[in-house]
Amino acid sequence: MTNFKTFIESKEKEDVSKIIAKLPKNHQKLLNGYKFKYTGGNTLHGDNEHIGYIHKDNIVVAAPWHYSRSFTTLHEIAHLVYEKLFTEELKKEWSDLFKNTIKSQIEKNPNSKDSLKQNAEEIFCMAYAATYAKHPPSTYLNEKWQDFVKYLP
Repeated sequence: MTNFKTFIESKEKEDVSKIIAKLPKNHQKLLNGYKFKYTGGNTLHGDNEHIGYIHKDNIVVAAPWHYSRSFTTLHEIAHLVYEKLFTEELKKEWSDLFKNTIKSQIEKNPNSKDSLKQNAEEIFCMAYAATYAKHPPSTYLNEKWQDFVKYLP
């Protein structure tokens, strides 16, 4: 008989596989060799500012109350995409798009003003997660951002 911990860990692996299957093939390849680890709490243990990190071959994700684990997992995957696939030209293209759309995004979602005061990479990661998450927060839903994410190499 399987114990509860083994059951939860196998369920997490199954859920992560489903998330990864929704991503473009070249984004999926970036994840080869990485292990996902999930922790309890709104932020990472010993770090009250972050909800995830990538170190060596581990992607560690907390359980913030205002985002799903799926969304935070996709956010961390987006950091890999940004780091590994973005050329300087793509970074500039995203930065320009971000600068040209952030004001209208805040106007559309006035309560999101504080959430949108992050750097271009962090907003990219949120937009990436919103593009592939089942139930994304409206703060990061922007048609131009989603189009940019969908057409990445």
